[in-house]
This record gives sequence, C-alpha cells and structure tokens, in this order.
Amino acid sequence: MFTRASALLLVVLSLITGMGAPISAPAAQFQAGEFAVEFFPVAPYHIGDILSARVTYTGELPADNWEITVALAVEPDEVLQSTTFSQHNRQAIFYWIVDTADMAPGFLSFQFTLPEASLTWTEGVHLLPDPGDRTAEWAVAHSTCCTLHYLTGTDAAADLAEITAAVESRSALALAQFDEAGVLDENPLTDPLPIVLIPVVVGHGGFATDEAVLTYSHHNWTGINFEILAHHEIVHVIDRTINTNGPRPAILSEGLAVYLSGGHYREGDPLERAAALLALDLYLPITDIVNDFYAAQHEIGYMQAAALVAYLDLLYGWETVIDFYFNLPEGPDDKAIISTASEARFGLSLAELEVDMIAYLTDLHVDSNVISDVGLTVETYDMLRRYQTLAIPSAHFRSAWWPHPRHMRMQGIVGDYAYREKAPLHIIVEHKFTQVHDALESADYTQAETLLTEIDALLTRVEHTDSLFLFETVLVKIHTLPRQLTRP
Repeated sequence: MFTRASALLLVVLSLITGMGAPISAPAAQFQAGEFAVEFFPVAPYHIGDILSARVTYTGELPADNWEITVALAVEPDEVLQSTTFSQHNRQAIFYWIVDTADMAPGFLSFQFTLPEASLTWTEGVHLLPDPGDRTAEWAVAHSTCCTLHYLTGTDAAADLAEITAAVESRSALALAQFDEAGVLDENPLTDPLPIVLIPVVVGHGGFATDEAVLTYSHHNWTGINFEILAHHEIVHVIDRTINTNGPRPAILSEGLAVYLSGGHYREGDPLERAAALLALDLYLPITDIVNDFYAAQHEIGYMQAAALVAYLDLLYGWETVIDFYFNLPEGPDDKAIISTASEARFGLSLAELEVDMIAYLTDLHVDSNVISDVGLTVETYDMLRRYQTLAIPSAHFRSAWWPHPRHMRMQGIVGDYAYREKAPLHIIVEHKFTQVHDALESADYTQAETLLTEIDALLTRVEHTDSLFLFETVLVKIHTLPRQLTRP
C-alpha cells in the first residue's frame, strides 16, 4: 500500500540522489499558460514580415538555461530554432525565425516546446496581406566623424545633410571635452563612429551599445532634442572606447553623458534642476539609488547623476573629475566603488559628499520656471511610460524590442525598426505628447498641465475598460503584456 510515509521517503531519496546535480522540474509543474509569447515586429502582422518571438516565463520555478524550441505547427518536427532561457530575465528570444514573404494571408501557428519538460503549446499571429508600400532599405552615408546608417524613405533620409552637420559638430565637441581632461593621447575614434537612425521610438528615443541608435522623426513624441540625444550617446561610445580598465558605475556614466551633452532631453543647468527636485520634494538620496540606478525614476535619476558630476567639476575641476572616474577601484557594488574612491581622492565618503551637495543645492536660487519645468518633465515622462506600458510595451525601456541593428543590416532586415502602424489611440495620445513638449519648450506650463490631464483621462479609460478603448465609432483592442524584467 502506498502511504504518505512512502511518498515522503521517495521525496527524501530523490533529494539525496539529486545532490550535486541540477534538479529538473517535472513536466507537470510547468504550465503553458506560464509562458507569455510576443511576436515581432509588433502587430498588425503582414505578409513579408520576418517574424521573431520572445518567450517570458512567468511562473515560480527556476527556468534559466532550460532549452526551448520553435517550429511551425504544420511541421512540428522541423525545428526552426532552439535557444535557452536567460538566467537574468527568464526570457528566451528567437530572432527572425521565419520569412513570411511567400506565405498566404491567414493565421500562422507556431509550436513551442520545452523538450526536458515534455511541454508543448501553440501560439500564432494573424497575417494580413502585404500592404505594398514597405520599400525601406538600409542605406549608409559617411562623414569625417561618423558612419550614418538609416532607412530609405524616412525623415532621416530626407534630412541627411542637416543630421550629418549636427553629428559632426557634436562629436567634435564631445572629443574636445574629453581632450580638455587630458585623457586623449590620440583620437579614440580611429574608425568612424557608427550612428543608426531609426524612425520609431524605442525606450526614451536612444540607446547605445557599440553603436549609437537614435530615433529621428518629424513626429518624435518623446520630445527629445536630437542634437542633445546624439551628443549623449556619442559620449557613451567614446567613454566605452577609452575607459576600458575599471568599473563604470551607471550613475557616473549617465551623469557624465547628461552633463557633457548640456542637459537631459533638452538644455538645462544640472545643478539648478537638481535644486528644483529638492524644492519639489522629489529628490532621491543618491546613496539609495546608486546600486540600482536604472530602477529609480528615470528623469530624477539622470538629473541627479548630472548634478553629481557637475558638483564634482565645480569643486575639483574637470581634469580631476575624469581622472577620478577613469581610475575607480573594483568593489562589491557601485556605492562601495564610488565611496572608496571618493574617500581616497577627496577625503569624503559618497554619503558625506552628498550631504555637502544637498547643502549647496539648498542655498542655490532657482527660478520658478525651472521648478515648474522640472516637475512637469517628471510627470510627462512618467505619463509617457504609462502609455507605452498600456499601448506599446515593445517601446517601453524595460520591455523594449531592440535587436542589434548591425545584425539586421547584415541580413537586410528592416521591419523591426522601419514600421509602426498606429491605431487611433496611438495617434491621439502621441499628438498630445508632442503638444506637451511644445508647451514645455515655450514655458506654457498651464497648457502642459492641461494636456497631461487629458492624456491621463484617456489612459484611465483604457485601464478601466479591460483594455478596450472606444473613440467615436472605432473600437480598438490594446494588447497588454506582462511587464518584462529587462533594462537598457
């Protein structure tokens, strides 16, 4: 007779025999519903799209390094790709698994399988006919400083001369800023700086790896000054090129990029804007956010990071600041790294340095317009990310879809960055965001507040109607997805 005691004995024996080896979860412990599947480029999908998929495990079991395969449901034995779940974000990504150019419109079903767990399920997309107007291709232009990759038929292609002049000017300025600190023995950009111009918004409008990827559009609803954005990303690329020996705490690398580019999103004095945060009771203690910088409220964190760099420059001079940053010691975390280096160099721990900086900011006179601008900037981008979460999670910086453009260029793939069809909700909200940015630029803070209230009302309707948004006679289904665990 099989008793509870027998079951307990089997469990104990299995634990003993399994010591020292990975424990595999039984198939029954995984459920297909615990795997959220997203397809890219984003919906709606058309004949001609080269589809990718991202699978996120939302259950409680450790899924890192588990193998997962994908096949067309009509040919389940023909595996298209195999990959494993990341231990960092519990995601498995299949890049460009199938080209739909020769397929017929209709439902395209995929079979996903976890072989080790004997779990299989299907997900799919509705393929619409080829719209016939998707002719964009990757193109390239060369200048003294940079190699510009862009898509034909876009605003970047139309404005290429102006863009080239802007990046030439900003890259020269960035190099001069590093040269002023005495860290350039020679030009670190022996190869032209690669800049990729895309027409769609990803994250906050720009990100950098070994290439600077920038949104360029006449209707960029993130409201970011293109030259400042370009300068910011160029600084990151130069920093990563020449500062290769020690750690680069995020609060300092981002603070450096904001400080050198003249502002975050648009021009602004970093110390004044940090003082405005204090006046608004929005200031976040640096010692609290330094170890998980990207988890802090984005605009506040970046403004304070720039203020920290600016304050160090004010006290000790630019050459000392860069020498300090380029020679940080290794340490268990960013707080310890910066604090140890600060004590050795300046005789102050990070906490003591921040106390002095706050005292300085408290005594700094700040114009009321700066206070209004800072407060509304924080509110605007919180609202913008709320919109992304609800309506276009693939653009939110924590769940962004941003395959490396170089790999796309090598394969002639454009769809992930070339096209973004808009439902009525997207058009309405994004137009209002452009109006908010115009109002902030002209210091019409009353108008900015009014527009943000209107956007809030629209998004609240989406949230309170189970993602169904009725506008006039159009019913739009907004497909929401679980928040992902990635970051830029």
